[in-house]
Amino acid sequence: MKNKHKDLKWKLCKTYLSILSASNKNSITLEELCSKSKVSYEEAKKLIPKDFVRNPFFFLKILVTKLDNEALEEFKIDIYEDAISTTYDKILEGLTLRFEKLLEYRPALKIFSEGLDRKTEIFFKLLQQNYSFMYNLIDLVENKQNCGLKTIKSVALNIVFIKGMEVFLKDENNNLDSTLRYLDKYLKDIEDIGLFTGIIKKQLQR
Repeated sequence: MKNKHKDLKWKLCKTYLSILSASNKNSITLEELCSKSKVSYEEAKKLIPKDFVRNPFFFLKILVTKLDNEALEEFKIDIYEDAISTTYDKILEGLTLRFEKLLEYRPALKIFSEGLDRKTEIFFKLLQQNYSFMYNLIDLVENKQNCGLKTIKSVALNIVFIKGMEVFLKDENNNLDSTLRYLDKYLKDIEDIGLFTGIIKKQLQR
């Protein structure tokens, strides 16, 4: 039952984002959502909060959670026997993979974040989600680090991601070229500072 509800929430979420991107409007009714997703109205009422139109964070969290899990799983496979790439390269790959997952949903994310107040609200609500992703990313790259150092690194990488997200949301092209270029720059800035504190090591991870 739990997996069924999870699948239905994702189906509703993906439909909501599709309608949002196509219509560029936030006034999506539950009836419209159910009709498009082929989910019964009664089932949807049990899964979605009544104020979902005014509270899009419900769907945003579902989206980010699913994409983050997928990105981390793919990243784990990619680096499993990678003894060549540096820590820097691996972290950049992990962050890149996260943006690649988000790319399909960029039109909807732009609508979500319209206005400074909305951007600030979303930032604070997703702060824990972003921190969790960065912590898990660091754990995969440097699993022998102590918890305190991982926390510091996670916060630093969260700053890099937020800066990259600003570029990502402003970009009008259907690719990640600009985002990845700035992401590399921001990560290099953190690396330069991190060399003094051990945040990012240049040597290979064994």
